[in-house]
Amino acid sequence: MHPSLIDNALIVVGEGFWVFSGTAQLRKLVRTSNAKGLSAPSQTLNAAGNVGWCTYFGLNHLWYPFITNIILFFVTIVILGYTLSNRKQFIRGLITIVIVGPLTSYALIRYTVESGWLAMAYNEIASMPQLVKVVYRKRVSGISERGLFFATGAMILTLTYAFLIHSRPLMTGCALGLINVVVLFIYYYRHRHHG
Repeated sequence: MHPSLIDNALIVVGEGFWVFSGTAQLRKLVRTSNAKGLSAPSQTLNAAGNVGWCTYFGLNHLWYPFITNIILFFVTIVILGYTLSNRKQFIRGLITIVIVGPLTSYALIRYTVESGWLAMAYNEIASMPQLVKVVYRKRVSGISERGLFFATGAMILTLTYAFLIHSRPLMTGCALGLINVVVLFIYYYRHRHHG
């Protein structure tokens, strides 16, 4: 894969939106101390997804998204730390870390070439509990509206980048992520004053 200058510009802006999305969520956590809408297992899976994406981008010499995913990994770990401060989340988060950490290490060593698909799967699995909670329980507290906007921009630009460089795992992940974010937006605006 040899991205052009335009491709690199797209991914820098798109990945920048991912960083803004994560930091918007983190700022909301710090400001409100409300982690009710967040899940420690989901944050753990997202962190594992970041490791998978770093491996994928590194293997393909795509250094802009590689660096951004390192930044996102650290933002996600801080969000996970806040989420683990909730006693109920602590046990679930700890169990997930104990399972996902070694599993990710093994999978990335054994199936390094498939790291993009592994990362995409982790991100998709990570988004499911929040999506289910929002759709079935109509609970949107803890979700950052600004974070949703940044995530949407990130996915649109990253999806465009994925098409330009012909990255199937990135295309699939962004398309699924875009569907998830649209659903979250719909429920967020319907139920934000009730949560």
